Amino acid sequence: MQLPKSDCSNVLTLVTLFASILFMVACNTTTLADYLEPDIPTATPQADLPTATPEAVTSPSPTVEEVELEATPTGEFSTASHGSTRTVRPEELTGYIPNPYMGWQDTQSRNKRFDETVGYRRFNWSELNPAKGVYDWDRIEALRADMAQQGSAISFRVRTAQPPPWGKGQTMPDWLVNSGAVITDSSSDILEGVSSSEPLYSDCLFLEAQGQFIDALHQKYDGDPQVAYIDIGSYGNYGEWDSAQYNETPDSLDWHARRRIIDMYLGGEGTRPCQETDGQITQVDYDYVGFQQTQLIMPYTPWLTDSLVYALERRPDIGVRHDALGSESHQKRYRLEIGDLVHERWPHAPIIFEYYPQSYTAEALQSAKDFATEMHASFIHENFDGRGDNNLIESLLETVGYRLVLKEMTYTSELSPREPFAMNMTWENTGLAPPYFKTYPLVISFTDGQGRSVLERQLEPDIRDWLPGKSVNIIDQVQLPTNLPPGDYDLKLAFVDPATGQPALALAIVGQDQQGRYLIGPVKVVP
Repeated sequence: MQLPKSDCSNVLTLVTLFASILFMVACNTTTLADYLEPDIPTATPQADLPTATPEAVTSPSPTVEEVELEATPTGEFSTASHGSTRTVRPEELTGYIPNPYMGWQDTQSRNKRFDETVGYRRFNWSELNPAKGVYDWDRIEALRADMAQQGSAISFRVRTAQPPPWGKGQTMPDWLVNSGAVITDSSSDILEGVSSSEPLYSDCLFLEAQGQFIDALHQKYDGDPQVAYIDIGSYGNYGEWDSAQYNETPDSLDWHARRRIIDMYLGGEGTRPCQETDGQITQVDYDYVGFQQTQLIMPYTPWLTDSLVYALERRPDIGVRHDALGSESHQKRYRLEIGDLVHERWPHAPIIFEYYPQSYTAEALQSAKDFATEMHASFIHENFDGRGDNNLIESLLETVGYRLVLKEMTYTSELSPREPFAMNMTWENTGLAPPYFKTYPLVISFTDGQGRSVLERQLEPDIRDWLPGKSVNIIDQVQLPTNLPPGDYDLKLAFVDPATGQPALALAIVGQDQQGRYLIGPVKVVP
């Protein structure tokens, strides 16, 4: 649920005393509520009206300045040179606001707790590679089709072992097992005394076949705009890099096998040993292309960290995932072992969590919120089977990922076509992380009484650089076309999808219209 905050200040913070005097003379300071009074015309979008083709205007590039939150945004915007101006501070929203490439990930395909913009599933290797050189992507494509109905993207992991009660153990394709790939005994991590199995990860046959599979996966999905991220799986139970075979001793067979698997995903070449079917050790040369466009995420498992460190050292764009949010023991170990690495990593790559299954109590949910905030989480994956208080979960989701707020905008509110339209905006990302995956142009528009855009100005701030704890000041000026008819217009803005030009991001402010644009206030064009 999204509720407007009741406290909306009408006090204008000024850069200098000189600017204060200019604003007293030339600026009419109001709130968004003032623009919604009956005597001010507002846009009422009507679907049956023809869409007007807005006239694009070009001007010099806007000034964009990033400052610390405690600092006052500065720039060259002068109210004295722009006639009548207004300053607006939109009311902010509370509650979870879904946006592309962030937020909630549900375990249910229906009856979801919250909207999700990126669906997530885990797939067994045997399902995707039924015969040597044959790949079946139907299960991944079914996830894509399901999420496309919701306008959402996908993410996934490939497992080579799924122990009971969820699976039967190793998930290698039958053709590979029949060719002699080695299976090792293991045990269920859930059911005490229940046996399971895994591949021998240092087996030459396993590594060769897995390398070929990851290369096919890369050819199919690397750079796919509907794939938000892919976990670096393939090793350990559930692909979580937790296995009885894990051996951190440098130059051990398992040590080399794990690095070779990571190289399959990241790309890279090398020469590493593996074990033949007859037990002989062979040195194998490899050269993998890997995923160079799609975001990769490396799982973290407590006490077994050298694989994660290797992946993070290999590339600065690799994100981190942990599947035990809310477990105090796991969080303590996470903070101790990789806390510093995560604090260095989150400004550049997403941090992802899945709830620990038993962490649905009020105390555990509060602990999860505190920890996810500390580590700047971008995604939270459900794991409660419907348990847990939705309000407590939403209190975490409210800040997860990015959350864009227009804090203040001063603009020319009355002018003639012979005068420039000027604007000075202060933005803040009040979430926990930046929008890593893509940026979105900011379109400023004049709309008429029917909500049709008659004039547009497109700005190109790179919101991927908008880190929490900073504010961004954007100053721009547009010369109106001389043939713009006099009259009353609404000033609106929206971050749009660069491919479609349609509004794509939800802001944490009031005033969104049916098209996804945000009403800022009125503009009067006089003869």
